[in-house]
Amino acid sequence: MKNLTIIHGDAAIFIPSRKALVIADLHIGIEYEFYEKGIHIGSRTFALIERIERLMKMADIEEVFILGDVKHVVPSSPPSQRKDIEEFFERLNELTNVTIIPGNHDGGLRNILPSADIKDSSGYVLEDESIGLIHGHRWPSEKVMQCSAIITAHTHPTVSLRDGFGYEFFERCWVVSKLDAEKVKKKYNSFADAEVIVMPAFNPICGGVPVNREGIAGPVSKMIDLDESDIYLLDGSALGKIKNLR
Repeated sequence: MKNLTIIHGDAAIFIPSRKALVIADLHIGIEYEFYEKGIHIGSRTFALIERIERLMKMADIEEVFILGDVKHVVPSSPPSQRKDIEEFFERLNELTNVTIIPGNHDGGLRNILPSADIKDSSGYVLEDESIGLIHGHRWPSEKVMQCSAIITAHTHPTVSLRDGFGYEFFERCWVVSKLDAEKVKKKYNSFADAEVIVMPAFNPICGGVPVNREGIAGPVSKMIDLDESDIYLLDGSALGKIKNLR
């Protein structure tokens, strides 16, 4: 991963040559879903902005790429969610340039953010770096499949662990894998020997999938050998192969 760096301590990637930050799965508005269930946690929108600002201070960031699921409630967007999204991007656009690769929760996002730079959901390529960016709910474009690295999200990966007393707990994690040629050639005629990185959700309250129990969501699951994929915690701890964590 010479052309990108996983930021230890948070769910973000830094691309030095672009001075770019990559994050995913903000799920702005999820608090209101909790509220309807009687759980009162208040809006976390500006907490997300503060984290981005903190990350930007660590490097000379000039652009931010968001890999989908900007918003949470689908298919509509209630006024509370719309207000949070508008305020979030008003502040973020004051800080840096923003590009969105939309996810499956982002239907109608262009109506909320008509001036935003929103790419096609089949992915976007940083050509000089040979990095493909996708949310992960759709098959990547042919162009993305030619990249040497593919960054995706969608799954909200976590790992299920047990302590010495047998109590189960879950930690957000990164999944780092490679394209499995035998699987990929069933869908694509041409593709690179790409590294695949599945990002944890940037919003810590939107839950996750224990990948060592349930696997990866979306088409990415049909493109990699999950057992041979590596797991890293947010603090950088390497847990090893998924096959050894089942």
